[in-house]
Amino acid sequence: MLRRAAPIVVCCAALVAQLVAPGEAFAQPAPTPEESPPPPKPAASIVLPKLLSDAEVPYPEGQTDEATVTLVLTIGEDGGVRDAVPDAQNEPFSTLAREHALGWRFEPATRDGKPVAAKIKFEVVFRPPIVVPERVATGAEVPKVQAPSGVAKAPPSGPEEVTVKGARVEPSRTVSLSRNEVRQIPGTFGDPFRALEIMPGVTPVVSGLPFFFVRGAPPGNVGYFLDGVRVPLLFHVGVGPSVIHPALVDRVDLYPGGYPARFGRFSGGIVSGESAPPFGEAHGEFNVRLFDAGGMVETPFADGKGAALVGGRYSYTGALLTQLQSDAVLDYWDYQGRASYELTPDDRIGVFAFGSYDYLGQKTPTETLTVFGTEFHRIDLRYDHRLDARGSVRTAVTVGLDRSRLPDDRYTRDRLVGARAEWNYLVAPKALLRAGTDAQLDSYDIVLSDGTLAPSTAQVAANFPSRNDLALGARADAVLTFVPGFEFTPGARLDLYSSQGATALGFDPRLAMRTTITDRLRLLSAMGIAHQAPSFVVPVPGFQPGGLRGGLQKAVQESMGLEFDLGQNTTATATVYHNGFFDMSDPLGATPQEVNGCPPGTFPTGSLAGDRANQVTNSPPCKARFTPGTIGPDRSGGGGQAADSTGAQRTANAFEVRSRGTAYGLELFLKRKLTSRVGGFLSYTLSRSTRTANGREYIATFDRTHVLNAALAFDLGRNWRAGSRVTFYTGLPKSDPTDPESTRLAPFFRLDLRIEKRWQLGKKTWLSVVAEWMNVTMNKEEVSTTCTLQGCEAQTVGPVTIPSIGVEGGF
Repeated sequence: MLRRAAPIVVCCAALVAQLVAPGEAFAQPAPTPEESPPPPKPAASIVLPKLLSDAEVPYPEGQTDEATVTLVLTIGEDGGVRDAVPDAQNEPFSTLAREHALGWRFEPATRDGKPVAAKIKFEVVFRPPIVVPERVATGAEVPKVQAPSGVAKAPPSGPEEVTVKGARVEPSRTVSLSRNEVRQIPGTFGDPFRALEIMPGVTPVVSGLPFFFVRGAPPGNVGYFLDGVRVPLLFHVGVGPSVIHPALVDRVDLYPGGYPARFGRFSGGIVSGESAPPFGEAHGEFNVRLFDAGGMVETPFADGKGAALVGGRYSYTGALLTQLQSDAVLDYWDYQGRASYELTPDDRIGVFAFGSYDYLGQKTPTETLTVFGTEFHRIDLRYDHRLDARGSVRTAVTVGLDRSRLPDDRYTRDRLVGARAEWNYLVAPKALLRAGTDAQLDSYDIVLSDGTLAPSTAQVAANFPSRNDLALGARADAVLTFVPGFEFTPGARLDLYSSQGATALGFDPRLAMRTTITDRLRLLSAMGIAHQAPSFVVPVPGFQPGGLRGGLQKAVQESMGLEFDLGQNTTATATVYHNGFFDMSDPLGATPQEVNGCPPGTFPTGSLAGDRANQVTNSPPCKARFTPGTIGPDRSGGGGQAADSTGAQRTANAFEVRSRGTAYGLELFLKRKLTSRVGGFLSYTLSRSTRTANGREYIATFDRTHVLNAALAFDLGRNWRAGSRVTFYTGLPKSDPTDPESTRLAPFFRLDLRIEKRWQLGKKTWLSVVAEWMNVTMNKEEVSTTCTLQGCEAQTVGPVTIPSIGVEGGF
């Protein structure tokens, strides 16, 4: 028996009868008060606004609590909602209620039959989903269009009610965490993007470093987006924070495979961040820590028709690092700016600019030498138009600059311009159509201080020539809910790639399904094909191999899982997946020495390790075995030279290697809301990744059989909160000629801690002191094996550890 949540405000029978099938939430107009305040003129007749549109509001992802938000709505003479102001903050419910209220339509209030502006109150009641609605919500991602606020006032009415049921997210999306929950996860430093590392299916390159393999796909094949804008990288240099201030981020979604047709041109997973919509009143946040400081402030203008935001972060790590290592130079900063203005109740224009800078150098007696530096900048111009109550259109133009700085003041650079259009429309009550097109032109070049390149680096630069690359795409999908309890989302995208006179076409069909089994149990499945141009090892601004040599990379992705509600505040998911990779340009998985004809895990003849292996294995011409967990045989050669004469030669050859691969595994995620009195999560991945190159199949160099993250968060009372987190994973594959029984390096374990004291200084003002420490245990991680004539030993990294204490606040 399907049930609706009981209303808090009793409505008249005529209005209750207007409610539609469960699964959506609708405003229920309150009865007109029996007596209104006497008008100035006895003859005046006042009629309050009446709701005309369906007031649908989704229940926020990652939440399980009940909440009530009272909104003060300003309704204009045209019946549009000009402003929606919560009477108190209770995130994320307040923002979500306000955001959707701005799209409602009313029959305007009248005075003596003439339309006038008015203010009324709406009470929005959020209740977690207990039963599966017969009419499944679509979970559409419609661009947000706000409306201006008015200044005319009318006598407020009594509160009305909006009952909210849980909305369905994309079946291919992994479990999401709210921003309030992310703040409670030790080791993330309150950064929503850093929470990616705890998601199932995600394997780190090295603990603490923000580069990940996602279901067997290398870091260079994982796409990053913010509000639909492609971002070249998400994190600052080393173990730095993300390049976007956390206060600007509304949510972060990870699509490890079979993702919606909206995303493309990446054969791995997709990380999509969405910025928080304008709030409607002045607000801000700040934080000051040992290594950086940042803040964000937003304010409305033009009587609420517009909103402006500025934010950013600056690191003084260099000053701290100088005390520890006087010759080191480390610097980073980022910025964000946004402005929007309501032209009409259905039209809004806006601009969103953001960028990032990182620099790592080394001081000498005469100069500062560049080790590495990156920067990128984006300006996104937007126009949003609401078609009617059923849909919206967004058109946007993006310009950008990506640049990476190398030693001797050499730069790789990408100047880009792109355009996109996104269309969402509810063509029928149970059919949502989403479509879009996009185009991007990238102009790559290499900037030299003296105009020349050494022969060794020229060979590498040949992979990144000066050129213009063009990508064109079109996509469409439909969210269909014709059968109760079954959601079906077929879709496809088509992309055309062009580089240095070469062209390639990628056709990517997608299919996702959600099936309700019981009130608490759902079956999710997703599958699709994804293409990508040749890619660099890790995301680095301006580094993109040219010419489409070797053709497009291709991935076939499929997954199936169960989603189960265990009770109040607790959910669990279990997912099995399988990915197939074809024509992968993956130097991390397919080691460079295979170009020389040697099997994975061996050295060509001539290295010191090879000489020792000859005594052990006696198997020329490919002798000593080495750790696949390293890039390039020289790192495992104990100082000996491999057959390649230079590292540049090996790097150049690495991009010519194409491999096939598979990845399959089981993902488990158990979570109790971290903002509960006692909350936490357990994330576990059991997986195997393989690569096949030159006719040989082997375990991928980055493969880790077990990856486990577990955390507990405690409310200690008196506004004290504490938490701990454990991270564990098995070691990288290992090959040691002196110990053939040893197959892997040592496993890694780390413990993170966090404690916070918070003060509520006013209704909307707060201050916190936060102490946090990633890798309290100071553990090092084994990443490779070095073999010499004297023997082989494991090489370690770290300890990668970050202690932090800081002050956070907001208003």
